[in-house]
Amino acid sequence: MNAVTDLGTTVPDELAEEFLKRLPYVSEGISNPRLLPGNTQVAIELRPGYEDKSEVLSSWISEVAVKLCSNHRAGISKTLAKREVFPSSFDGDPHPLLIAENELVAFGRGRYGFGPKLVALIEYFDLRARQMAQEFGAEARTFPSLIGADVLDRCRYLKNFPASLNLVSHLREDHGVLQEFARRVTWDGKQLVHDPAGVSGVECLLSPSVCFHWYMWLRDSHLPAPRAITALGKCFRYESSNLTGLERLWDFSMREVIFVGPPDYVLGTRKTLVDLSARFLDELGLAYEISTATDPFFVDSYAVQAAYQQGFELKYELLTPLPYSGKKLAVGSINYHQDFFGRSFAIETPEGPAHTGCIGFGYERLALAFVAQHGVDDRTWPDAVKRGMNYTSSGRERS
Repeated sequence: MNAVTDLGTTVPDELAEEFLKRLPYVSEGISNPRLLPGNTQVAIELRPGYEDKSEVLSSWISEVAVKLCSNHRAGISKTLAKREVFPSSFDGDPHPLLIAENELVAFGRGRYGFGPKLVALIEYFDLRARQMAQEFGAEARTFPSLIGADVLDRCRYLKNFPASLNLVSHLREDHGVLQEFARRVTWDGKQLVHDPAGVSGVECLLSPSVCFHWYMWLRDSHLPAPRAITALGKCFRYESSNLTGLERLWDFSMREVIFVGPPDYVLGTRKTLVDLSARFLDELGLAYEISTATDPFFVDSYAVQAAYQQGFELKYELLTPLPYSGKKLAVGSINYHQDFFGRSFAIETPEGPAHTGCIGFGYERLALAFVAQHGVDDRTWPDAVKRGMNYTSSGRERS
C-alpha cells in the first residue's frame, strides 16, 4: 500500500538525504521512502499489517521533518581542502565485480567478508594511518568490542544516538532457563525465536566508536602533559534498511588517533590532521573534499546539537564522491569535542578540564571509495599504493 504524507515544512535539498535516512527508524512498516517534487511531501510504501496505522505513521514522519529542519541554517558548510579530478573513467558499481572475483562475500545485512586483495588494500591504509599517528608520538592501545552501558550513559550517547545502538544480552544463569532455551530455540529464517523472559538485562553494548574507551581509561585523572594514542577497533552501528553494500555496514573497522590536553594542543593537532589527511587522499589519487559537517543526532536533539557543531566547526568529514551513484561518502572524520569528554569523565589538565579531539578512518568505506574511483583491477592502481601492499597482482607476497 502506498501513502503520501504532508510534512508541514519544506526539507532543504542539503537535508534531503539525511531526512530519508531517518525514516526507516520511524517504523518497521515503512519501506521505500522518497521525497516528492517540492520537498513538502514524502511517499512511502506500507508493509502488510501496517495499513491501518498510516495516520500515526504520517504524524511521526511529519514530526521528524519539522524537528530536523528546525533552526537549519543553509550555506554555512565550509570546505578546507578539495580535489575534483577523478583518477579514472571507471564509473561502474564495484560491488558485483568484487563479488565475481570472490573478493567480497555477503554474510547478511551489513556484514561482509573481504578477500586477499581488499585485505591488502586495507592493511596499506592502516600502515599509512599508523604513520600519521607517529607524527604525534601516539602510543598504541587496544580496546574491547564491548563497552559498558555506564560509559555510553556518561557521555550521553544513549540519548543522542538511540537508533544505532546494539544491545548485548545473554541467557540468565538459571538451569531451567538454559534447558528451556536449548529445547525450544529455533531460527525462523529471519530471527531467533526464544522466550525473552530468559534473557538478561543489558550491562554492555557493542561499541559504536573507539575513542570512548580511552576517555574511560583516563577518568578521574590529572594529565600534566597532553596525551595522544591510536587504536584500531570494530565499531557497531545499526542502520536499519539503510544497510546497503559497503556504504553502510552494521559493523566496520575504524582506526582512530585520539588527542587529550589543553585546547591549543588539540586545535593545533586538528589543523595538522587536515593537512595530513589531504596529503593521504592525494596519495591515494582520490577525488575528495574535507568539509564541515554534523553528526546524525537523534531527531529530538538534532536542531540544537547540529547548530552548535556547525557554529563552532567541531566536525570535519573526509568526503569522497562515488561515480556509480553520484553520492558523497564519508570515509573519515576529524572531530573536536571541546571539553565535553573532559568534564564527562573528570579528566583534568593544568589549564582546567581536558579538551579532546580525534580522527577516525572507516576502512571498509575507504576501500569502497578507492575501487569505485580507480576500478577493481589493481594493475591500474597508483604506484604508491601498489608498492605499499604486501602482494602482487598474481597473489604472491613480495620477497
